[in-house]
Amino acid sequence: MKCIFLLSGDYIDLGAEEVLSLLDIKNYKLKNRLLILELNDKKSIDKASKRLALTKNIYRFLFECGIDDLINVMEKFDWNSTYKDNFCLRKFNLDNDEITIKKFINKKNNKKLINKIIEYNNKKLDEKNLAGYIWRSLDNPKVNLENPKTEISLFFLKGKVYCGLMIKKIGYDFDSRKSHLRPFPHPSSLHPKVARALVNLSEIKEKEILLDPFCGTGGFLIEAGLMNIRSIGYDINKIMIDGCIENLKYFKINNAKIKKKNAVNIGDKFNCAVTDLPYGLNSTAMTDYEEENWKKYRLSLKIQKKDFYKNLEKFYLLFLKNLRKKLRKKAVIVFPSYVNYRKILKQSGFKIEFEFSNYVHRSLTRKIVKIK
Repeated sequence: MKCIFLLSGDYIDLGAEEVLSLLDIKNYKLKNRLLILELNDKKSIDKASKRLALTKNIYRFLFECGIDDLINVMEKFDWNSTYKDNFCLRKFNLDNDEITIKKFINKKNNKKLINKIIEYNNKKLDEKNLAGYIWRSLDNPKVNLENPKTEISLFFLKGKVYCGLMIKKIGYDFDSRKSHLRPFPHPSSLHPKVARALVNLSEIKEKEILLDPFCGTGGFLIEAGLMNIRSIGYDINKIMIDGCIENLKYFKINNAKIKKKNAVNIGDKFNCAVTDLPYGLNSTAMTDYEEENWKKYRLSLKIQKKDFYKNLEKFYLLFLKNLRKKLRKKAVIVFPSYVNYRKILKQSGFKIEFEFSNYVHRSLTRKIVKIK
């Protein structure tokens, strides 16, 4: 079955990679927010829909055509084959109408003509008018705009139209899990929907174990737990450990083990790892690491204490080399952009499968990297 995944507009590339990671898909087309792919197993759609964070809806692909051919295609399409009980039609413009029209009518300098065509298309191709073509082709048509059993969507993009039949609506209350609403908040925590997407990016399965070696207040562990994924969290900061446990209890997560443990001494068995690395000078975790472990690692790091933060990359390398010995499958690591993460990963023996930039503010951009 050919499907359309309508992705969230804020993290399109990350959302596409989340879908592909969960479904293990190699062949696909990404058209703006539309991820189009072929699925043989309908059950995989049900499973994915319960986990996806950066997908809005999933549709069964019906057809695609040029804007000029839309009316003709709609008149000829067998709508009875998709219709059940009642229907509604939704229209989505995924690009700028004026830009599209300028490109396709070759009248770039005639503003009056462009405005007339836009006005004409808005009337000719409005939802009510387009729904009429479906209505007239059905044997027993009924419209339900509030809760339709048959929801048809038309996506307009760069002079083409993609049509899909809604099969899954995906809606999670991520905002209620934002850091400032948790019992123990922390300003550096990722948004819950991004945290969930990164867990999915790791390709972790339900019966497997996820490790977050710098778990902080538990953002990844919360999302993993809500997806029935067992997890282990390390942190060297006792305050963070207590806060993480408090947050997990608040969200009724009971399949996570939290340990006050150094991330460069991974001892547990696990399948995949997801973590947001400490960023250095402003990191409480790094401060505690310095105080508790300086004597032990001074010789291996070959640096003086005053230079500790300048050698953040050496700390990352030490951690990643240890991770590589224990990791069974894949990991998703969040780096600060000011370190040479590609060099560090190469030195530690990892290969990059996917990377994504997440701008936070002027002095910080997160680099989300999927490795194997």
